[in-house]
Amino acid sequence: MAPPVILFDRIPDEGLQQELVLDEAWVSEVFAETSLATVPGVPGSASIRLDKDKRNVFLSGRFEVTAQTDCVACLERVTLGLGADLVLHLEPAAGAKAKPTHEEVELSRDELDVDVYTDDRIDLAHWLREAILLEAPLHPRHEVCPVKLEMPAAPPSARVAIDPRLAPLARFIKKE
Repeated sequence: MAPPVILFDRIPDEGLQQELVLDEAWVSEVFAETSLATVPGVPGSASIRLDKDKRNVFLSGRFEVTAQTDCVACLERVTLGLGADLVLHLEPAAGAKAKPTHEEVELSRDELDVDVYTDDRIDLAHWLREAILLEAPLHPRHEVCPVKLEMPAAPPSARVAIDPRLAPLARFIKKE
């Protein structure tokens, strides 16, 4: 089940706190086009707070999910804890400044931190999905790989003389 959609009118003036369980099926959908997979039986979690100021909504909180994938260094399975703090400033889409889609526009610092919600609906699944994928590593690996990969030694007949241009670098090679 996906995180809920919160209607703007349902956010009280004192704010709304949501403690969410990010179920395995939904997290699997988030990971669908990545190399990541969920850890069976380990749901994610999110703690989200929504505060409003006139028609603007301030979303803050934190999420935690656990993922598995292959380590790029040793190719063994690695389990990753993904988590981050969320801070978003949301404006209603009608109040957002229209920007031409095909022109280059320079954004101010304030505009970089603003997103929009539409039809008075704050879709928590949308922003949580985005935050989770932004935390996913491009090159996942163990902190210390459990398998030490060693290159087989070349047979004596296959050894080649060192290129004279590289000879000065030979002094950096550690002798065993």
